[in-house]
Amino acid sequence: MYKRILVGFDGSEGSKAALHHAARLAKLLGAELWALWVRGSLPHYPETVDEVEEEKEAADSFLQNLTRQIVHISKEHGIEIRGDSRSGHPAKTILSYAEEGKFDLIVLGNRGHSELWGRFLGHTADKISENAHCSVLIVR
Repeated sequence: MYKRILVGFDGSEGSKAALHHAARLAKLLGAELWALWVRGSLPHYPETVDEVEEEKEAADSFLQNLTRQIVHISKEHGIEIRGDSRSGHPAKTILSYAEEGKFDLIVLGNRGHSELWGRFLGHTADKISENAHCSVLIVR
């Protein structure tokens, strides 16, 4: 059925629920499981070089925290979960990563960190489900 599963993972409660759900599904199906964090772009017009460095350090620290969470969930379910990160627009980046990686299922939480912003422009999950080349599972 599904051989390669991709989870959009940003550490939010919704993405944690999605990763737990995907881990159970991947274990049941014997599928590969990947978790992808999409890092926002660095400031377009930084005032100082230090501002760019601070942003990089904060993003690296956040990624380390996400990696610890992925390892914990991986051990909890007894399945390998590979992690990766990319920079860019979340929906576009997840869609292109899924297509390039030949994933046949994308799993997402119904709400991430951008709940308020998503009410105005549409959530990442909505955009991905409308444009994905493969099946999309949205976990509540």
